[in-house]
Amino acid sequence: MRRFSVTPEPPGLLMRSVLFAALMIAALVSRGDAQPVYPGMAPPERVPAVMVGDRVVNVAWHLGVVPEAMSVRGDLWAFGRTLANTSSMILGCPGYIVMKDPDIVPRILREKGLERVLVERSDPFDRTRPHRDPMNLLPILEEAGIAADPGGKITVIDFTAGLEAAIRQIGAVLGREAQAEDLIAARRAQLDAVMAGLPLDRPGLNVLILDGRVEDETGQAFVRAHLPGGYADDFLLTPLGVQNAAGPLADQGLNGFAALAGLDGLEALRPDVIVMTGESDAVQRQLAEALARHPDLASSVPALANHALVSLPAYYDSAVVDYPLILGRWAAAFTSLIEG
Repeated sequence: MRRFSVTPEPPGLLMRSVLFAALMIAALVSRGDAQPVYPGMAPPERVPAVMVGDRVVNVAWHLGVVPEAMSVRGDLWAFGRTLANTSSMILGCPGYIVMKDPDIVPRILREKGLERVLVERSDPFDRTRPHRDPMNLLPILEEAGIAADPGGKITVIDFTAGLEAAIRQIGAVLGREAQAEDLIAARRAQLDAVMAGLPLDRPGLNVLILDGRVEDETGQAFVRAHLPGGYADDFLLTPLGVQNAAGPLADQGLNGFAALAGLDGLEALRPDVIVMTGESDAVQRQLAEALARHPDLASSVPALANHALVSLPAYYDSAVVDYPLILGRWAAAFTSLIEG
């Protein structure tokens, strides 16, 4: 990565320069919560079905369909929360509908007279919390007298046979076989185009991914680091050919993240790039506070000294159709930093 030439400045001015760069980048790069829409694109059709699993809902949306009700990982998948606020009743995550309220899916089926349940089978479904597997719902439905068979109300969508096979299966269930084939071809072309330019020509680049959240009630900012071995490594950093800088935080980890009380310890991690995901303003606020306490961080941390801060969408293997676009966003941002 090219080292920027930095003219020595008083710590306060340098700190403000770093923060201004971060704010400008964050303003230009959206969080990536929403999925692509185009002028003239018809709104999705709401079908009388319950869909259980992020990947099922994501594929259905790209086929022009949303469910009457759904169970997704709303804590990880931002677009799932968007659907819950706009078009589909959310029943809780796949852990909640089994362990907290096991009658909620049978009850919704009865109350709304729904005739179809699509249940995702993935291995794993959620590597951060393995217990919330949609397949755990099947015994509950069977006990309620709802059978899982080709002619019954339940269809298991098998992602373990590959994404393209799952897209075809969902297309068949929804009567959108032609759209499914178009979707498969478009995604394949997008992924091939992105992968043709990877890995990046910058081995050894250390990347720190900081996920921000602002609590609505208090306005308090929380930040956590993506730890090595998680979704970010497998789907983003490894294809890019860069490495996760958060290894020293592994002993503080829970479910693939390390919660950070502040960002004063950035010098020990020495990231070349800091990627902000989630609500980037939470990261920016904690960064401003850390720089106010320790102005020397602006020159001792390579990512700050080189203004190498970007705001990018996270990926948790929920928006499977959109993965090539998200990876492409990361590749474009990193290419700009490297060549800039």
